[in-house]
Amino acid sequence: MLAGSVSAVTVVDSLERIVANLPSDSKLVRLDELAGGKEQGLNYKFFADRLLEEAERQKNDTYKGNALFQIINYYYSRNIDSMSFFMRRAEPIFLRYKRYEDLFRMKAWYIYALSKNGESDSVIPAVEALKALSVKLDFPDGIDMANQALANFYFTTGLTQEGIALYEEVFRNMEERNAPLAKRIAIIRQLQNKNIDETKRLFYLEKLKGYIDKCEEEGIELLTIETPLSYVKYLYHRSYALLGIDKNDLAMAAKHLAQAEKLVKDYKIRNADFVISNIRLLYYRTAKDYERGVALADNLIDNCLRRKRVVDALEIMRNKAIICYDAGHGMEAAEIYREYISMKDSVSNAKFYKDLADLRTRHDIDKLELANKKMELEAAHTSAKLLVMGGSLLLLLLVCCTLGYISYSRHKYGLQLEKAKEKAEEADRLKSAFLANMNHEIRTPLNAIVGFSQVLVDEEDKEVKQELADIIQSNNELLQRLIGDVLDLSKIESNTMSLIYKEQNIPSLMKEIYNVILLRMPDGVELLLEDCEELVMETDRNRLTQILTNLLTNAIKHTQKGFIRFGYKKINRSVEFFIQDTGEGIPPDKVDAIFSRFVKLDDWSKGVGLGLAICRGLVEQMNGEIGVSSKLGEGSVFFVRLPLAHFC
Repeated sequence: MLAGSVSAVTVVDSLERIVANLPSDSKLVRLDELAGGKEQGLNYKFFADRLLEEAERQKNDTYKGNALFQIINYYYSRNIDSMSFFMRRAEPIFLRYKRYEDLFRMKAWYIYALSKNGESDSVIPAVEALKALSVKLDFPDGIDMANQALANFYFTTGLTQEGIALYEEVFRNMEERNAPLAKRIAIIRQLQNKNIDETKRLFYLEKLKGYIDKCEEEGIELLTIETPLSYVKYLYHRSYALLGIDKNDLAMAAKHLAQAEKLVKDYKIRNADFVISNIRLLYYRTAKDYERGVALADNLIDNCLRRKRVVDALEIMRNKAIICYDAGHGMEAAEIYREYISMKDSVSNAKFYKDLADLRTRHDIDKLELANKKMELEAAHTSAKLLVMGGSLLLLLLVCCTLGYISYSRHKYGLQLEKAKEKAEEADRLKSAFLANMNHEIRTPLNAIVGFSQVLVDEEDKEVKQELADIIQSNNELLQRLIGDVLDLSKIESNTMSLIYKEQNIPSLMKEIYNVILLRMPDGVELLLEDCEELVMETDRNRLTQILTNLLTNAIKHTQKGFIRFGYKKINRSVEFFIQDTGEGIPPDKVDAIFSRFVKLDDWSKGVGLGLAICRGLVEQMNGEIGVSSKLGEGSVFFVRLPLAHFC
């Protein structure tokens, strides 16, 4: 071990002397190669530090960015605080030179590190910030990187199915925009490592086979520096071997395992020997080839322990115990399990033993200091007294803190109860107000229907009778519409409103709405439909029609002259509909409440009824957003933004 360390140091010293004698430009190039880990067995962090120093001396931002990227990569799995420090230095460089791939990879690593360190509260904000930056910089790959980091967070928190679904969404997005094969292959590798069902595993393996065939046809041997075609083939056969083992199809497993082993041997694929040996062990276990399984397990355990990979050794020991048990060697299996448990306890308690050793060291130092000082007995007695007094004071302080905490908790609980009471009273008040409004709204058309029905019986003039019948019919429609609105609102608030999503031709829909609303337009107000670009979106046709009709009806109620204009425009992956009017506008103090029930803008104008409340409920259920901008006396613009496609 010592000889190996001396040899490594000698190589580093030799390389450093060679680099020191190179010209400035060549020095940066050579340090960049060494920092990039292109020569195995060297500490790339050492050369990354040297590269950073030289790049700063030569004021070369390109190589400075390269050095910082490698240093951040080094701290990614070691120290999140150091990683954050170097990220702050690297970000301005990556933004200035539009190195967006490096920028987003760095930020995605940081989210992985947050998940690993258990800082769950920081993960979601970091993901959202990364997505927002991706949109701002128009870099779609950034959203995929953010979603991959989020999927990893789901896996660390036990949300396995959500993580798999997010990986699959990322893969579909990459396929749609024809992302580089290396990136798609990386997603397939992640999915093959997760617990996905057999159908999906076969689907992604066929995708992988298609990529391999395409590369072979085009003569591509290197997708990226980190992804040669030989590795993709290895991944394909390795995954098929594992599938064969899971299906207990030994012929399939043996065929693909042999091809994977040959690829590892022929192309010297890094870090693959151990993985493929573990798969071979699983194959022996499934094939009940217990003798070779135990021999391979012993070899792997020795290898892991020599390389201080204790966690890997534990997993292999567990498999060895299962093989021995299946082979009928119960006592040997029990002995292996005993050793496995003992080693696992040692690993789990390593930190405890280290802390204990530190405490013992401190204790020995204290004893030496006491012996050297040769304190008198009376001084020791006085110190003991002071120690007791200090302990008593500390205990008293602890009791006071506990009592204070209990008092604060009770006070906080009381405040929570008070807030809950206020919310309940407010809910009761709102319910009463709603019932009062409903009583008023329903009685108005009912009174008209009953009153004019009685007059209609006694009226003999045909024209007057027709006029009375029209009034009764109008109020009957108003009552039906009001009851329908109440039912819709109750379905929305109880989350029982069913939505049926299908692909819809939006220009055709807008023309239909225009023709219907045109019949309701009052004199002096013009209805305008903006030019409609060709657009097909996945939505509920009836509910979208209801939303736009309600907003147009509301505009008609509050517009006496001028025009009402409506249309839509496509924004990224969403559609924004708008309805503009030249009506009375909304007072500033009413804008925030306009989507509530039965809001009146003033004492003499018509209220908004339930239409806008229903619009808000439907839009939110369709994963969209609704809003309004208005100037009193000049008119209002309502907008509804909905996603182009529906995601279950």
